[in-house]
Amino acid sequence: MLRYLLILLFVSASGCALLMNENRNALRMRDIDASLTELKVIVNASVPVGLRTVSANGRELVSKHFIITKDRYKPAGDALERFFVQVTILGDRRPYDIEILVSHERRVLRNNRFVYVIVNFDEDLAREMEHKIRTELSKRREDRNIVDDFRVY
Repeated sequence: MLRYLLILLFVSASGCALLMNENRNALRMRDIDASLTELKVIVNASVPVGLRTVSANGRELVSKHFIITKDRYKPAGDALERFFVQVTILGDRRPYDIEILVSHERRVLRNNRFVYVIVNFDEDLAREMEHKIRTELSKRREDRNIVDDFRVY
């Protein structure tokens, strides 16, 4: 009986490890102690040209496509090369982890149609996004409302 229990424990632990597989190309921010709603607002304010999609559970946020010109972000339109940011909020409660993935796409001709393919992932832009999010998080803590700080005992 003990043998079956150990096998069951091992199988369930390895299954959990597979489910928690993280993206190797993404930049990961760990132990962010902010509410889920606050994190969504901060990510929305930090992405370059706004959000394109948000998942049903609100934890996967994808920015609109953008290009970089002279240290400024502009909407990509039909540019030959473009970027987009995907931010994923991980965890079921505080503290959350955040994954930031910046994808670089290029337009190519396939089967008489132009399609965008991911060329690589930009770590420098991901670090810039991380810096923006951390800056916003530090501002938010200073600007908290007195109602948020009041605890009834």
